[in-house]
Amino acid sequence: MKVQHKLTLVSSLVFSLVFTVSSALIYFNFTKSAENIFFEELARKASLTAMFYLEEDEMSSKEYKRIEKRFLTATANQEIRLYDKAGNIHFGEADADSNITINILKTIRDRESYSFKIDSLYYYAIYYRDNQGSFSVIIKANNPTLNAQENEFLKILLTALVVGIIVIVALSYTLSRIAYQPIRNIIEQVKSLDVTRDRKQLTYPKTRDELEDLFKEFNAMLDKSYQNIQIQKNFISHASHELKTPLAAIVGDLEVLLNKERSVEEYQSVSRDVLHDAERLEKILKNLLILADLEKQTPEMRSGQRIDEILWEVLDQLQSEYPDIQTNLALMLPEGRTDVLTFTCNPTQLYIALYNLIENAAKFSDRKPIDITLELAGERLQMIIADQGIGISQNDLTHIFEPFYRGGNVSRTTGNGLGMTISSKILENHGIDFQIRSTVGAGTTVRILF
Repeated sequence: MKVQHKLTLVSSLVFSLVFTVSSALIYFNFTKSAENIFFEELARKASLTAMFYLEEDEMSSKEYKRIEKRFLTATANQEIRLYDKAGNIHFGEADADSNITINILKTIRDRESYSFKIDSLYYYAIYYRDNQGSFSVIIKANNPTLNAQENEFLKILLTALVVGIIVIVALSYTLSRIAYQPIRNIIEQVKSLDVTRDRKQLTYPKTRDELEDLFKEFNAMLDKSYQNIQIQKNFISHASHELKTPLAAIVGDLEVLLNKERSVEEYQSVSRDVLHDAERLEKILKNLLILADLEKQTPEMRSGQRIDEILWEVLDQLQSEYPDIQTNLALMLPEGRTDVLTFTCNPTQLYIALYNLIENAAKFSDRKPIDITLELAGERLQMIIADQGIGISQNDLTHIFEPFYRGGNVSRTTGNGLGMTISSKILENHGIDFQIRSTVGAGTTVRILF
């Protein structure tokens, strides 16, 4: 069942239930109130009846005539019976009423007054004490007007209920269509979406409600999906190119080598080239495995490590690979604040991240010195890696963390475009903030906040 129809059904059922309960309460309150008014009238008539039958000997002729007139007028179309203590009829209708039992007479004597209803007949009784004895005065009446009013009122309520349900179903259906219209529009737009080709956004009215928030989030998700698809396309394109290049070089070298007999020097030269390409291929595959492991987001073993110790390991390795690059390390921490150097991390992963960042500075420093500074920023440790090399363009900066992406001015430098992707993922997984600023021809500065 569609959400629109569910809303219509639920709202109609809720209204029907509320209206039915309300109608029932109104009807029962109306009938109860009307019956109470009728019983009050019968109570006055019961007192008048007792005075008419039992007080004649205690009244003047004039007073009794007045009571008699009122009695005859008030008790028309009603049955009157006066029972003595033994349950015998002394005055009024001579025939017994099967509804008036011994238990009812006892209740009248115990309560002094008692009213009850059997089917459409109303009874009101009082226990009256007189010098002639004590009697149960019972008035039996039928009120066709009240019954007709109750029936008519019930018809009105049932008619109002049926009409109300029809109206609420129509209104609920109309309102649900109006409320659901933006969702239908979004569904039609989603059916025509193809994020593999173009970057598209959903259009929706500015309703300032939860639906607008939902559509905003959906647009953000579409944008991320488009970006991820483009990254995957670039990844496949660059990965195939990066893997194909050393493989093609290896195959080409071996084909040339096997084409004819070669000298020992030629075998050694080709073997060195093949080994270089194989090492390049191994490094690409190793980086891909590291990146795949980082994407799993599985819990890794972490412990408190000294950042300066990891940094010294990175610099020692860098010195052996780039002996011509001068690296200046400055420890600018206040006295007694070496505690900020300890950070909970996976030391192997953090070593890889710092090594990739500092190696990039060494690669593209244009043989100029690299400055590394450790300082206190607020209550956190900040590492600044600054070089004076070729720099990165603003367009390249927006893609620098994409796998296999390489800037337009680094074609002469070896690399596979995975270092920054791996480093950014490691720092992100460790909750480490970092930013990169660069100017083409002036160098690059990386700020890492632990």
